[in-house]
Amino acid sequence: PAMKLRLATALLAATVLVSPVAAKEILGLGTPNATQFRAKATASDAFEVLSSRIAKTHATDPELKMFAEMMIADHTKSTNALIALGGISKASLETKMNPGNDGKWAANDLLDSDHANELNSLNSKSNDDFNKTYINDQVKGHQDAVALLEDYAKNGDNAKLRDFAKKILPTVKEHLAKAQGLQKKLGA
Repeated sequence: PAMKLRLATALLAATVLVSPVAAKEILGLGTPNATQFRAKATASDAFEVLSSRIAKTHATDPELKMFAEMMIADHTKSTNALIALGGISKASLETKMNPGNDGKWAANDLLDSDHANELNSLNSKSNDDFNKTYINDQVKGHQDAVALLEDYAKNGDNAKLRDFAKKILPTVKEHLAKAQGLQKKLGA
């Protein structure tokens, strides 16, 4: 039995070393399925919209406020496009995007705890601290979104969602470039 276990372990290790695709599958890092993609894309949009609503009142840089307006408009539009493809309720999303009675966001099946915590943190910041944190969040969020969309556009299991990913990718790349430009300008 010990020999078989060592052999199985060696074969698994060899598979992981030889095949990055197999490693992704073993580690659960492969392309998300349609349900997972829809959830990740709507969560990303929700964070962009919510953090940008905060930026409208907290940002002190006029270009950041304009960027926030663009984020709200474009990410609302992409969420509406996802809703039109089915599997998501607009009313349910809007309810999950609301802060609690204490004015704080809590994790739910739309916003994970990291995003809820980041929204609460952002909401407590001001001036340059807010500006830099907001734009750094935007760069990271758009880098993650580009990776998700590129992967799903190539490897996704749902044709309509693959088309959605291909269609929205240039806009998200444009957002990333603008966010990186603002990040540089602000010295963030």
